[in-house]
Amino acid sequence: MHRSALLLVVAAAVIPARASAQTAYSIDFGAITAFDDAAVLIGFRAAPALANKAGADISLAIFPEALIHGLLLFVLDADVTYGAPLSEQVTLFPRFGGSIIAGGGGGGGGAAGGYNVGVGVLARASPTLGARIDYTHHRMVGGGGTLPFSSITIGFVWMH
Repeated sequence: MHRSALLLVVAAAVIPARASAQTAYSIDFGAITAFDDAAVLIGFRAAPALANKAGADISLAIFPEALIHGLLLFVLDADVTYGAPLSEQVTLFPRFGGSIIAGGGGGGGGAAGGYNVGVGVLARASPTLGARIDYTHHRMVGGGGTLPFSSITIGFVWMH
């Protein structure tokens, strides 16, 4: 994978959008499953906050347990989503897009790309605060095979 492409995706994840639609930012906590094991993840998400609007949903998550062992391991998802209203305060956000899992430490590193599909539910507690729960299924391709895994996260959301 080209480093410039990875840097472009990371930059898109951290530079706020200047669109007119309200954006929801969240700190996410959850678990990811692969090979019948589960690992804790902590992440940041920037996604649309309004119903009946399409937009980009960008999520970057790291694995704290890997950090304890001297490794940096992360998953980056860049998705397209659309807000379907369930009620005045609750919006459903189905999404799909591309994913990268990458890591390194000690003697080297590696990365694999793939795709993901998922769904999130944003519940507003006020015009600027809320909570979000997300399920995502990934399928990474690399080394002549595929690695499927899923995650579920819960996030504290602030909207701007």
